[in-house]
Amino acid sequence: LADYTDVIIREADRLQALVDRLLAPHRGAPAWGRVNIHEICERVRAVVLAEFPAGLDVQRDYDTSLPELHADRERLIQALLNIVRNAAQALGPRIAAGDARIVLRTRIARQVTLGGRCHRLAIQLQVEDNGPGVPEALRQRLFQPLVSGTPSGHGLGLTLAQALVQQHGGTIECDSQPGLTRFTLLLPLDEASRPPGSEGAP
Repeated sequence: LADYTDVIIREADRLQALVDRLLAPHRGAPAWGRVNIHEICERVRAVVLAEFPAGLDVQRDYDTSLPELHADRERLIQALLNIVRNAAQALGPRIAAGDARIVLRTRIARQVTLGGRCHRLAIQLQVEDNGPGVPEALRQRLFQPLVSGTPSGHGLGLTLAQALVQQHGGTIECDSQPGLTRFTLLLPLDEASRPPGSEGAP
């Protein structure tokens, strides 16, 4: 309970800071810095396991040799959290059965083209689940606002995730079939990938 309380307090503080930056014009610019992608993954993992404490296994498959990323830490946490929480919500029946699984996987990607620009290196971050899959009718519209595959969904989580990843010069793709859904994020690593206006950031 103490661990879950700490997670809730940290998450509330982080969300308040994120909302303040998104809503206040003079603080709306991303807070660029050096970020460890696995610290992002671990924060999201802790939040989701606190929200779904039974029946869900969130597995790690990390390449620990990955370098740090030039990013806005809080915005990346929010983007990944939206994707992982979306996966967890789709796993309802499997969570009830006790065999729900989400895998967080990191790898290096080489020579990738993102937004029309070629990057020597990128981080590949995958969120994989063993749920029912994205309904075929929704696959082409998955990242559009107000599109949701769950009755309680508001249809903004994946839209916001895509926008936050695009702010980092990255992309999100989804590949889904019954029993296996995989979201793949690509985030450029090289110096040329820094979004406009981030020069000189620490």
